[in-house]
Amino acid sequence: MTSTVTRNAGATIKYAVITAVLAGLSFLCFRAMVDRSGLLWLLCLAGGLGFAVFAFGALLVARDLAGTATCPRCQAKLAEIELNHTEDPAFCDKCQAAYLVDKRILTVLADDYVHPKPGFPVPVASEAIRWPEGCCVCARPATRGVEAKADDGQTGTNVAVAAAGLALGAIAVRTGGGTTYTLRVPHCAEHDDGAKLEIKRGNEPPLQILFRSYAYQRRFLQLNPKPAKAA
Repeated sequence: MTSTVTRNAGATIKYAVITAVLAGLSFLCFRAMVDRSGLLWLLCLAGGLGFAVFAFGALLVARDLAGTATCPRCQAKLAEIELNHTEDPAFCDKCQAAYLVDKRILTVLADDYVHPKPGFPVPVASEAIRWPEGCCVCARPATRGVEAKADDGQTGTNVAVAAAGLALGAIAVRTGGGTTYTLRVPHCAEHDDGAKLEIKRGNEPPLQILFRSYAYQRRFLQLNPKPAKAA
């Protein structure tokens, strides 16, 4: 199932205006450097460079993230999506169908799709992980657990809360610079790259597993549902 990605004029204009405003502020900061010296000169320089960086970022968003399309599965409107290409799968907010974009064509992924690298996320939110049967890539009988690791450089007592009690051989090892999470993920003898651990700032919980297999991700979520969002 596919649909065409087109440029969203409203989103393009919005980010173009943001780019223009930030570029203007950057120009004013650099212009103010002429009449300043010492600390004020440095502050103007820092401000000008900062606004310039954000303006460039907004310009890239206007160029690449101003696409719109219709979800082929549920017909929901997808806004501010990649126009030309997605490296990792994205998801429809309404039906959660996974899709990729290439050359302005949005393709909903087949149920048995396997991505070249881990890209289908699941949260680590429970004290007991229930693994689906089989290898996390091909579903053939799993014969070993392959370690996946993620490092949290933050210090303090709260960094390990989301991963407390990781099951099935997983450990959380605190070091002087933070916490290292280690999880053994089921694999067959032929595969060793089916999953990775990642700490994603801003997510709740922040620790997540990414799988290559779309089918395995969905089976995992059936056994380990996502935590309900607070009302």
